[in-house]
Amino acid sequence: MARRRTKKRTHVQPTEEDLKGIPKSMVIRVGQTSLANHSLNQLVRDFRQVMQPHTAIRLKERKSNKLRDFVVMCGPLGVSHLFIFTQSERTGNVSLKVARTPNGPTVTFQVMDYSLSRDIKKYLKKPKSLNSEDVLSPPLLVMNGFNSKFNRDGGDDGLDDKARVEKVVVSMFQNIFPPLNPAQTQLNSIKRVFMINKDQATGEISLRHYAIEIKDVEISRGLKGLFRAKNNLHKKLPVLTGKQDIASLILDHDIDPYTSESEVDEDDPSNIIRVADQTKEAGIKQKIDIQKQKIEEQRKKQEDIAAGLSDGEGNDNVDAPVDNAPQVETDASNPRKKAIRLTEVGPRLTLKLVKLEEGICSGKVLYHEYVHKTDDEIKLLEKRHRAKLRLKEERRKEQEANLQRKNAAKEAKKQRKLERRAARKAAEKDADGDEDMDKENNAGSNDESSDSDSESESEHNYSDVPEDIDSDLFSDIEEAAQ
Repeated sequence: MARRRTKKRTHVQPTEEDLKGIPKSMVIRVGQTSLANHSLNQLVRDFRQVMQPHTAIRLKERKSNKLRDFVVMCGPLGVSHLFIFTQSERTGNVSLKVARTPNGPTVTFQVMDYSLSRDIKKYLKKPKSLNSEDVLSPPLLVMNGFNSKFNRDGGDDGLDDKARVEKVVVSMFQNIFPPLNPAQTQLNSIKRVFMINKDQATGEISLRHYAIEIKDVEISRGLKGLFRAKNNLHKKLPVLTGKQDIASLILDHDIDPYTSESEVDEDDPSNIIRVADQTKEAGIKQKIDIQKQKIEEQRKKQEDIAAGLSDGEGNDNVDAPVDNAPQVETDASNPRKKAIRLTEVGPRLTLKLVKLEEGICSGKVLYHEYVHKTDDEIKLLEKRHRAKLRLKEERRKEQEANLQRKNAAKEAKKQRKLERRAARKAAEKDADGDEDMDKENNAGSNDESSDSDSESESEHNYSDVPEDIDSDLFSDIEEAAQ
């Protein structure tokens, strides 16, 4: 698949500090029961689509993976939030735990009911699917129904337990997406909305995920067909049967100058906003209209002068364009009406707060919806917890001491083994040296014996040869010559 081109010359690249400030998340499921639930697995995949683009979209869990394995990997990967889906083996209830890494806290919700994205699309008249461009930027977070009094106060002195818990929950939801900077954020980049609504009567929290669509209200049917054909090559061009020219298609003289096929109710003012047209074509059109108005006024002025009107009247006519020019520009720059449509893409969840605890799913319970304890019970539990921690620390020290003792014994055994090996090598070396000496001595004695043998053999072989061998050889020749 082709990668999206990144503009480096005209677009400012984010720095390392900016990337570190962006919250990242992991949506996982833990437990044998949750891994075997196909519907819950699909819910996890849909929730990852909500948390895009700063989430692990292709994460795959194994049955052998534990929560500790994911917590350990949060640090190297820069993950700031964990969304943990679990299912009880005894009751079958689904829970959602939102944890802040690496020190917590952890907020546990009970999932009262949920709907998958595919289920929502079945009941929509015109469902919408998210494409790759819609998830390039995080969604716009909208929160409703939460208590906002603690946002104005800096401390927690005048708040009760529920207000403090709600403050933690609001802070947790606000930090799951990067903050928006109105001066730098482009409105066209916001394609989705993530709504979190709390029912004050029941205390339930509903999560909704919508896609944003902007529709032109005051636009003809023919232009809408052209726009659809331009953006989608599979769409057919409008039919020109019965039209005399392209102007008839654009202006819709035979029907209505401003017909619309939009499903948005134009009579409802809450669905319509006015947006100033800042496109290049609109600016050129405004300039052309102003120029035509000035030319028309100059032509009228020349006709009045030629008709012999008075100078005062001529001056009035000269001044008229100056008075009307701003009015013409104002009319040309009138904003156009646009309608915003929100199409739900799912998933849909209804949550209820159960408890709030320190750490990541292992710590002191700060709040519980169903279990309430007195001060004496809390003190007793804290005492037991301190005793458990003290026993755990003693066991850890004992294990470290045993490990050091075992390592020392192992090292001593290894050292003794190396010493025995060195002694054995030295003994073998000495034995090899003695054998070499014996071999040299034997070789020397063998040389002496061979020399004596050769001498004796030479004496034995040539002992019968006379000393005056030359005289014997020529004696007969001399005698014959005489």
